Amino acid sequence: MKIVQLKRGQIEDVIALETECFAHPWTYENIEAHYNSPSSHFFVAVDDDGKAIGYIGTYMVMDECFVTNVAVTESQRKQGVGYALVEKAVDTAKSSGASFITLEVRFSNMPAINLYKKFDFISEGVRPGFYRDPDEDALIMTRRFSL
Repeated sequence: MKIVQLKRGQIEDVIALETECFAHPWTYENIEAHYNSPSSHFFVAVDDDGKAIGYIGTYMVMDECFVTNVAVTESQRKQGVGYALVEKAVDTAKSSGASFITLEVRFSNMPAINLYKKFDFISEGVRPGFYRDPDEDALIMTRRFSL
């Protein structure tokens, strides 16, 4: 597995991951907008055959980095793909001069919460009713960088 920057030809693969992993997947236009934005970083985990098995998207506003989505295909979970993606996003945010990187995660998604804790993300609040299908609050988790 390797982590690469999203290429236009991989957008369809990301859409397939979105459809597999989320009740309300992003559209081609959503992904393309992030692909085309100079404020965004989109990284894809690809297997040895070049097939997308996961991705992470972030965008920067001034010195603030926000994770938009993280997804790993079910057959590749618990094999280090999510870890590698989060590591790449954290490293990129830090090297880009971000003062922090932040995200929302479902309260019930303990595997993801535990993963983010490995990267020193801490709970900084709640977004009530953030998720749908099923309805659920989001935990806001943030990793702050030393300046």
